[in-house]
Amino acid sequence: MIQARIHHGRLEVQDPIPEEWEGLMVKILPLTPDDPLPDLEQRLSALHALGPMEFEPGEREQIASCLKDLDQLSKTALQGIGDNQR
Repeated sequence: MIQARIHHGRLEVQDPIPEEWEGLMVKILPLTPDDPLPDLEQRLSALHALGPMEFEPGEREQIASCLKDLDQLSKTALQGIGDNQR
């Protein structure tokens, strides 16, 4: 199986295409949540092997401030959508 992403109407292949596939017609199907990602377990293991997250001084507060700003922007955008539909 080869994974690809559709971006602006074009396929961006994520994996090398086998030479024996050259000239063949292919069928493209979207991934579903039930489709396994073969390297997911490896990625999760590598992530856990890194250990706990460490923050620089003030980084937690900066993240909290950014999240608060994004929350407000989202609420304002949703309010604007509601106002336009009236």
